[in-house]
Amino acid sequence: MKKILLFFFILILVISCIKQEDEDFIAQVNSENLTLEELRSNFSESEWKNITPEEKNDFIQEWIQLTLLSQESDRLGITDIPGIKNKIETAKKTIKSNAVIAQRFSDIEISENDLFDYYKLHKSKFQKSWVEYKLQRIFVKDKTKLVEIRKYILSNSFKEAAKKYSEENYGKNGGYVGYVSKNNSIQEIWDALLSLEKHRFKTVETDKGNYIIRFYDKKTVYAEKTFKEVIDQIKELVKKDKKEEIYNDLIEELKRKSEISISI
Repeated sequence: MKKILLFFFILILVISCIKQEDEDFIAQVNSENLTLEELRSNFSESEWKNITPEEKNDFIQEWIQLTLLSQESDRLGITDIPGIKNKIETAKKTIKSNAVIAQRFSDIEISENDLFDYYKLHKSKFQKSWVEYKLQRIFVKDKTKLVEIRKYILSNSFKEAAKKYSEENYGKNGGYVGYVSKNNSIQEIWDALLSLEKHRFKTVETDKGNYIIRFYDKKTVYAEKTFKEVIDQIKELVKKDKKEEIYNDLIEELKRKSEISISI
C-alpha cells in the first residue's frame, strides 16, 4: 500500500513539474524553448510593465525566426567554420562586457549640485540667440487712408508721414519704435518683417488697425541660457562624463589585476 501511495505521489509531482514547465514555456522550436524568464530578461522592468501583448508576440516571432536560422546554421556546419566561431565568441564577449559596464553604470548618482557646478563652469557653452529689427511704423485705423499715406512717403519721407498721419504716440517722433523681437512684437508685424527688405516699407493689417512698417537696422542678440532652461541637457552631459570616467577607471583596474602580453 505504501509503495502504491509513493508511486502516486511521485506521479503527481512529475505531472505538476511538467505542467509548471509548460506554463513557463512561451514558445518552442524543435528542442529549444523560450521561457517566460528568458523573455523578460530582454526588457528592463519599466519596459516589461509597459509592453503590450502585440509587442510580446512580435518579439516571440523574432525569437522563433532567429532560432530557426541558428539551428539551420548548426545543421549545415556553418557554426563550426573558424571565422564564424570567432565572431560568435566576440559576440559573447561583447554581451558579457556590456553587462559588466551596465552594472557599474547603474550606481551612477547625479545631484543637483553636480548639475549646477557643471552649469557654472560651462556657462558660455549654453547660449541662445534671436534676431531684432529696428522698427519704424505708422498706425491708422481707417484702411482707406493707406493709399494716401504711401504716396506721401514716396514724395516726402517715412518720418514725415508718421508725424502727419500716425494715430499712436510713436508718430510724434517719426514712428521710431526701436528694436523689436519676436517676443515683444505684434505677430502680424513680426511675420511681415521676416520677408521685408531693409529700408522698404509694407502694409500690415491687424485686429487693432493698419500699420505701414519698415526697418532700417537688424542685429542678432546673444545671451546665456538660464540653469532651468538647460538642466535636462546638462543632466545628459554630466551622465556621459561620469560614464566615461567609470569606464576608464574600470579598464585601468582590470589591467592592474591582469597579466597582458601582446606579440605583434
